Parts: sequence; C-alpha cells; structure tokens
Amino acid sequence: RSLSPPCHIMWKRNILSISHECPRAVSIVLGDLGASNKKLERYCKLYADRQCSVIAAVSPPIRFMLNRSLRSTAMDILKETIIILKNTPTSTPLVMHSFSNGGAFLLEQIENILMKQDDDDSSFSVEDLQLIATRLKTGYQFFDSCPCYIRTAWDFSNFGASFPNQSWSSVGQNAYTLSASWSLTAWCACTLSLHRPHQFWNTMQISDVCLNQIYMYTTADMLSDAAAVDRLIEERRRKLDANITVYRYDDSNHCQLLTDKSICYERATDEA
Repeated sequence: RSLSPPCHIMWKRNILSISHECPRAVSIVLGDLGASNKKLERYCKLYADRQCSVIAAVSPPIRFMLNRSLRSTAMDILKETIIILKNTPTSTPLVMHSFSNGGAFLLEQIENILMKQDDDDSSFSVEDLQLIATRLKTGYQFFDSCPCYIRTAWDFSNFGASFPNQSWSSVGQNAYTLSASWSLTAWCACTLSLHRPHQFWNTMQISDVCLNQIYMYTTADMLSDAAAVDRLIEERRRKLDANITVYRYDDSNHCQLLTDKSICYERATDEA
C-alpha cells in the first residue's frame, strides 16, 4: 500500500520528508546501509500510517564503507527535523528508529551534534539543539538489528558468547566469529580507523540523549552479536537507569523482523 494521506511527501537531498498537518509524533527513520527508496518508504509507512511526520535517510554507502564522517547527512536530517518540530505543539514527541549499523552510525553522528562535541560547531543554534533534545526526552529510540558489535581480531572478550544461536556446533560458531572479526579488523585497518569499534560502542553504552529505548533483535542474526546487545542493555539499565523494552527472538535474520514479526513489530510501535 502507498503511504496514507493526508500527508505531504517530499525528497530533498536524499532525505525523505513526510509531513502531517497535526502529527502525533515526529519520527526520524535511519535505514540500513544500501536501503532502496522503496524499502525506506516501507519503514516510514510504519509511522506515517500512525499519523506521524517522518524524516528518513540512509548512510551514504561510500562514506560508510570508507569509515568517513556522516556529519553532512546528519545535519541535513536535523535541519529538516527542526523545520517540522517548530510547526508542532510542544507536547509532540520525537522518535528515532535505526536499522542495522547503517542507521546506528547516523544516530551516533546525530547525537554527537546534539551534545556539541565539535567545539567550533555553529551550524545550529543552542535553541534548535535544545528543541530536538527536549522532544527526544519525551519520545524514544527504537533499535532494529542494532547496534552491531564490531569485534576486532584482538578482542576476545565474551568470545564464546558472541554467537548465541545454538543451531551451529561450537566449532562452527567459533570459526564464524573468528572469520568475521578478522574481516572487520581488515576493514578498520584499511580505512585507518582502528579506534572506531571502541568509539562507537562506547557511545552506545554511555549516551544519555534518550533514556527511553526499544531493542528488537534476534539470536539468529548472522551480522549482529545478540549477546553483545544483551550486555549493552544490562549496562545501560545499570548505569543510566534507562527505561528499556526488549523484544528478543530466536529466529528471523538481520533487518527481517518487520517482515517476519510484523504483528509484534506494529504492536511494539503502538505501545511505545
């Protein structure tokens, strides 16, 4: 089905914007790497059908693969979000929905901007950043198949637990994990970003930009370490007293939950 009216749909510099006149919420949807426009619109439909305004984008594939800054895309998203938020009541919450690390890396960059980690950053006024931060406090963040733990070759922490799905033998699980870790190490080395895994995961652990979160993931995911997400959730609850809702499955695969668990997915969105 097409996106439900009444709404105004517009593409601007690879940012999809869907505006409702009286939105229940404003949603930022950050698609998985390489998501097509059709796929991104399907993600947006989850919120547009619930009378939400939506701003959606994906990480630029080349910059993502080269481990380069996603700041430009994050700024475009925030600019469009600010325009929409300024035309809504102060009670309208902001929602952020990320798919895989393509979405989580963009989320990280957005949070860095909100926390003004660049001392010389004057792209946004304090008032504009405060507007987004305040609305996000009353909204939530939804993580689908992410964040994905980036295990490097020298990282043996919780190595045996990094493949929770028990359908493979322990030998097969360890071989797969070792192969994946060396591949990720080669990626970080080739892009001169060996610090990136620790930097990214640390942000996911300590960020207090939004403490209302939903994690939906599966132990059968071949690209994401479900046990690492388990530990992340426990850590955030312990250190930040975060309000976290967990939907953990033992089937489906990476970014397939919206299709395989559609009823549960929509219910999770309705109950958030």
